[in-house]
Amino acid sequence: MVKILVASKNKGKLKEIKEILGDLPITLIPLPESAEEVVENGSTYLENALMKAKTYGQKYKIITLADDSGLEIDILNGLPGIFSSRYLGKDTPFLTKMENILELMKNKDNRKARFRCVSVLYFPKEDRYVSFEGVVEGEILKEIRYGNAGFGYDPIFKPDGFDKSFSELGSEIKNKISHRAQALQKVREYILQNLMGGDMIEIKVNGKRLPANKYVYSVFEKVIFALLDTLKDLPEIETVEIKIDKKKEEETTE
Repeated sequence: MVKILVASKNKGKLKEIKEILGDLPITLIPLPESAEEVVENGSTYLENALMKAKTYGQKYKIITLADDSGLEIDILNGLPGIFSSRYLGKDTPFLTKMENILELMKNKDNRKARFRCVSVLYFPKEDRYVSFEGVVEGEILKEIRYGNAGFGYDPIFKPDGFDKSFSELGSEIKNKISHRAQALQKVREYILQNLMGGDMIEIKVNGKRLPANKYVYSVFEKVIFALLDTLKDLPEIETVEIKIDKKKEEETTE
């Protein structure tokens, strides 16, 4: 089974990553608490994400997933941007940071903003990486609106098409539309297409995806299909879908 180190100690970020990638046949390993923090002094999200992924990947000799993200506010010339986590000082509470931003934007009509995230998968054996970006457009609210999910600046950001803050929307919706969700969905597709052996079976029960690797489960294939056939007859099961994607063979030339 593929093991991937998640280069973050941020509990909110770890929760989102596990919710989006946790059902894959991979093992997500949290960063050890003893790991020294990487100084994020890059000039772009990619540089910061790669610094973390490469540092920890080489140290622990394992495929490493890292990201960097930020809130970009048009009227503030893109700030806090790549400095989002360190805005007003790294140890400054996010409540203070949000209050400061709302004060700076007081009486401002242009409240357009976006969250941007760049995720990096680093492969230490080959010393190479792949990167993926996600962006969600929205606006800054005029007040802090806490909900049951999210972290950081989520309580003051309202994504386009919704009337609630990221925090109020809850993790189920946020993990479908957020900047990190978009980047991680691309990471997910890369893992499925490049790191999984054999074909892929994608199973959906009541619309919820339960993917499994056919190579891993090939011995139990008949059992799986028999079980799913039985599930269809249960009253609480409305739909069962099965999709098999054949892994393309690599082309070779003489």
